Amino acid sequence: MSQKITECTSLRELQMRPEWKSLIPYLVYSQNGLGGNLKMNMSLADIEKEHKTWSAQDMVYGLNRVAEILESGKKFAYPVYDATSVTEDPEKGDVQIFHFPAESKQYVILAAGGGYGSVCSLPESFPVAAKLNELGVTVFCLNYRVGAPKVFPKPMQDLAAACKYIEAHADDFQVNAEEYAVGGFSAGGHLAASWGTKSIGYEVYGCLKPKCMLLDYPLIDVWDTLQQMPLPVRIMMVKGYFGKGNAEEICKDYEIVRNMDADYPPTFLIQAENDSTVPISNSDNMKNQLAAFGIAYEYERIKTGEHGFGLGTGTEADGWVEKALRFWKHL
Repeated sequence: MSQKITECTSLRELQMRPEWKSLIPYLVYSQNGLGGNLKMNMSLADIEKEHKTWSAQDMVYGLNRVAEILESGKKFAYPVYDATSVTEDPEKGDVQIFHFPAESKQYVILAAGGGYGSVCSLPESFPVAAKLNELGVTVFCLNYRVGAPKVFPKPMQDLAAACKYIEAHADDFQVNAEEYAVGGFSAGGHLAASWGTKSIGYEVYGCLKPKCMLLDYPLIDVWDTLQQMPLPVRIMMVKGYFGKGNAEEICKDYEIVRNMDADYPPTFLIQAENDSTVPISNSDNMKNQLAAFGIAYEYERIKTGEHGFGLGTGTEADGWVEKALRFWKHL
């Protein structure tokens, strides 16, 4: 048994463990290697100093659950595209699901955020997956394609490929393919929220409808949110998300509220009022649309927590995973 991971553990120390070497690039994934300004000599405590809302305590919790799985000899990473697809498009080789097994037949697919420029599984989806495991729920964390130019609809294609892969291997994973929820954080929240729509999500890709959405500080109002950013950032992000053309018109196709209908899945939402990255109006507007359609929802509108709190231990968000699971089970 390897030594327990602590807040003092560095990424390089993890990399020196044979079973971790191939996983390191996916902790905070980007097209150009580790994202989030991370360096291999940084400890988890150092990472928290660099990113104030990324709790070192929660990262330790998530990584120690990963360590348990790796050291048990169970397979953890599953590519969702076949060899032919990867040969045709090598970027698809990085599209994987990370399997956190538990006894429940229900499962959750989680998509970490990162502005569609990275996938921040280390501070967001891994700790939440560990908590869901503790509560008895199986989880698959998705590593999807990111980066300019015109990343969309690649992340949607990747989520569809993951759903189809899990459905095809449901017996191996010991899950009920129909009993799943999709969750996401920030840009991953936009991806997850998009998946819940018929017009750009699950139905377009011929996939099963999710039973529930679990959305953490999600990007919902794409154009309005980008309008509040400095012009160079706005231009970069619109091109990165959707490509060239009239920015406002392009964004309309990916607005969540615009694409919702009365069949949208029941939704658990959480966001902090002091979120300085994604305005709280995003979750407010989604809540209003859910209410207008008569769709079951629960909205945790906390005062503090900022953006990127993930599991949220020690913040006002603490306990949101348990609340979200109760919401899903009571539907």
